[in-house]
Amino acid sequence: MRNYNSELYLKLQKIINQSDTNDPYRAIAKTLIENIDKFEHMTIEKMALLSFTSTSTISRFVRSMGYRNFIELKELSKSSKVNRFISMNDNLEDLKFDKLHDEEIFDNYIDIICSSLKRLKGNMEFKKIDKINEMIYSSEHISIYGFLLPGSLARHYQLSMMSFGKYCEYYDLSNLDLSAPEKSKLSLFFSVDGNFIESSREIIVKAKAKGEKLVLITQNPRIRLSNMFDEILYMGDFDSSKGGRYKLMVFIEVMLNRYYLTYYHDDLV
Repeated sequence: MRNYNSELYLKLQKIINQSDTNDPYRAIAKTLIENIDKFEHMTIEKMALLSFTSTSTISRFVRSMGYRNFIELKELSKSSKVNRFISMNDNLEDLKFDKLHDEEIFDNYIDIICSSLKRLKGNMEFKKIDKINEMIYSSEHISIYGFLLPGSLARHYQLSMMSFGKYCEYYDLSNLDLSAPEKSKLSLFFSVDGNFIESSREIIVKAKAKGEKLVLITQNPRIRLSNMFDEILYMGDFDSSKGGRYKLMVFIEVMLNRYYLTYYHDDLV
């Protein structure tokens, strides 16, 4: 199932980050974001007025984003609040300030993260990491999957691997297109708790049927579909989601570090 609301934000983000300051599409994207909570009740004329453009420019903007018309875009924006709630509800875990005990809440949050990272001592499977890196090095087509913060870390991993000359394609687990990774021979799934692995069953089954090698990086040893993966890199003990995110950052650093030292050691001479 595709999360079209998340897809909408990604498209708007791309326009804002890559357009010139005076580009009318940038102005429209900015106006849309600033009025997202009331956008479903907004007319195209009002949108044009707020963004200092014309209704015809708005229509071209909508079509350039892949939507049929302004009405379709309004329909897709309705899930904005739900999407935001899902994202921020995850963010608030262990860090819900109440304006009364903020220091205590923050200190506890730091303790959770530190404890999680300390438990990695003696728990790093370096041989497993090297084996996965060897699979990556030997594979011509690689797909990478993630969502939310793990997705952002996965994109960082993708960018770093590209600097090594290794082409990887990233897919957001909330925007799955089952027809997309046709040429992939190896797929990496970054999921701290494995929450989106079950909902990705179709793409996992399809990839397995095509003979792909599947690798999962997680801290959860009780994922239902674990038997579908050729290699699973467990990030120490299964503890808090927040601590798990920081562990994932460490694991990605270690994976990149050991990949570089193994296959680019000539750079160090």
